Amino acid sequence: MREADFKAHMESQNLADKTRQQRVYALKRIEKFEGVDLDSAFIEDGLEDLVSRFTYRATDAAASKPNPTKMDIDQDRLLAHLAWYKSHLQSYRKFLLGGGPEAPGTESFEDVQGAAIAEAVSQTFGLEKDLQSALRANLAQLEDGLVAVDGGGERKVEAGFIDILAKDSEGDFVVIELKADIVRPQAVAQILAYMGCIAEEEGAAVRGILIGSGHDSRVTFAAKAVPNLELKIYRYRFEFE
Repeated sequence: MREADFKAHMESQNLADKTRQQRVYALKRIEKFEGVDLDSAFIEDGLEDLVSRFTYRATDAAASKPNPTKMDIDQDRLLAHLAWYKSHLQSYRKFLLGGGPEAPGTESFEDVQGAAIAEAVSQTFGLEKDLQSALRANLAQLEDGLVAVDGGGERKVEAGFIDILAKDSEGDFVVIELKADIVRPQAVAQILAYMGCIAEEEGAAVRGILIGSGHDSRVTFAAKAVPNLELKIYRYRFEFE
């Protein structure tokens, strides 16, 4: 993604800071979970496949149709969340097409479903980002001897972007994936794909740690069959002065 150019483009159109932040974060998550580079996808088909993939209608939700994307989203949130992602994806496509001036809020999720839902979605993602930063700064609390080896940013692999790539005290690679909410089954496939990519790229032993506020029962059962995958639950700790 042409992040710097897109940020400059949005700033030139006087879009609100929060709108600009949401769009960049949404697009990064699309690249992460879908394992794509938006600019390459634009060259290939003008982002048509991605936009189509994120199209989820009320009739789909009523029929409980499955998530058409690789995004980690609860079934009851699919309609709202996919609309939020799609709106930002369309904004980026318009930018790549050389679109003209865009009024604040144009094509935004706020116009599609309402500001309250957009706020709830962005708060969830903001929490996940904050948790990741806190964990990166305190890896030893997760496990003694863990050291990040990704240069301070998400490592890109063929399957997407790894939250944190570390090495343990034995020198083995550890793929760490963090969810702000309950860890759902899609996350197991996601982290296993990341682990496979690192094993292939590095030719070394790899294990994974999947962290969330809790785990779906199917995640717990799946982890029992994968000896090199460990589940962790985070807890908040408040300190006052």
